[in-house]
Amino acid sequence: MLKKVLIIFEDNWADEMDLKGFDIISKAEWEYKKKELLHTEFPIEVGFGTNEENTYETREDFIKHFKAHKISEKEESTIKKFFGNWSFGHIPFHEGDAPDSFYEEHGFCPD
Repeated sequence: MLKKVLIIFEDNWADEMDLKGFDIISKAEWEYKKKELLHTEFPIEVGFGTNEENTYETREDFIKHFKAHKISEKEESTIKKFFGNWSFGHIPFHEGDAPDSFYEEHGFCPD
């Protein structure tokens, strides 16, 4: 059964720098992160580097930069073999910005 999701993030900063990365997370964690975003107020600012940031005006503007792909254990193992880890690059998961009532109801993100 496929329990892992490969999340790929792609965006650009000021036509000067591509922001790309990936992370392998559980399906439950991905579902939680999407639910958390539904309760997060926008606009949000996502920082990277030493002092750069992108501003995402809407939830849709932010989430459109993420692609999710279900992967098998073998595919996960291959990625880890070549990259030495389950994540690489820039993945701006915005955590902890939903109202406290969200976390009281849903708890915190599963590992």
